[in-house]
Amino acid sequence: MSFAEHTQTILEKLLISDKDRAVYTKDAEEIQNYVIDELKRVDDKFRQVFDGLSLGGSYLDRVKLNVPDEFDLHMKLKFPFDITPKPIGSGFVYLEGELIAMGVSSQRVHRVKLQEWLRDAFHKVFKSTQTVTSTSGQVYNLRYTLEGYGCAHTIVASGSRSISFDFVPAIEFTGSQWPLAAPPVSAEVREKWPWFAIPQQRKGKNKSKTSFMVCAPHWEREMMKDADNLKNVLRLMKGLRDAHASQLPHLSSYMLKTVLLHRIETVDWQQDLGTLLVEMWSHLVDHLRAGRLEFFLDEGHNVFRRMLPGEMKQCRLTSENLLQKLRYAKSAGSYSSLANIFLI
Repeated sequence: MSFAEHTQTILEKLLISDKDRAVYTKDAEEIQNYVIDELKRVDDKFRQVFDGLSLGGSYLDRVKLNVPDEFDLHMKLKFPFDITPKPIGSGFVYLEGELIAMGVSSQRVHRVKLQEWLRDAFHKVFKSTQTVTSTSGQVYNLRYTLEGYGCAHTIVASGSRSISFDFVPAIEFTGSQWPLAAPPVSAEVREKWPWFAIPQQRKGKNKSKTSFMVCAPHWEREMMKDADNLKNVLRLMKGLRDAHASQLPHLSSYMLKTVLLHRIETVDWQQDLGTLLVEMWSHLVDHLRAGRLEFFLDEGHNVFRRMLPGEMKQCRLTSENLLQKLRYAKSAGSYSSLANIFLI
């Protein structure tokens, strides 16, 4: 068998079955609905402004590996007044509006106070032990963690299965409200799908308490839709990252996706998976060596800024070592060599 065929075999071993996916997603839907219903019950303001959940992350892109036990959810909030996003730097905005309750600073939505309000609502729900029994008969004990101090409010549901949910507050906007330079996304996609402002602190000296980061997971999903092997290459890169997670600290799935997004228009995605995997992993190494990976939606923002210098160095050294092993496995045409890299 060729290296391309070996790579395809590895991919098939990484993918989850429809049966396993269905079991988790049904329980996950029931748990997330329970949490939202409880938040509505204990907090009238939340009940008034909650505007639905929107999937994000690997599950939205349909590149989730193993069982779907982690869900990224944008918790949309729609306030009864107009909000205008104003750019404040690469990838970040202020949200200006006539907010009377829930925190305002110079007519800007106050990120910290917004999170404090939501944290208080979650605490009201989880002041007592919360247990959910799904229709499948699984019993889950729910625990509230992270508490929005970074960005997400995380719920961990544990039992015979374990499922976690990152609820990220999000203000939804239309494509016509995009406040930054035009992104490399078609006008048709921007018109059809929304983007979000999420509460995220800027790194560096200007740590404003009213900053929000832009994100557009649906735009990115649509850009990847017709790129043939792009998603499969991303799945393989995620599998390689997962196999060596302790040596690749804070190398997120979004960073891997960003490496590929920048090359959507310049790469022949009909090439075989083996060739594409080595090529894309080498691009990741190049970015780590340079210490820079531009945010797809706004190239002035360096996605790697979330890493500490020591983490960056460790990721670079490990990625370089893995690239050497991939190249050897390709030249040797050995399945066992490739499987060993993925710890299969």
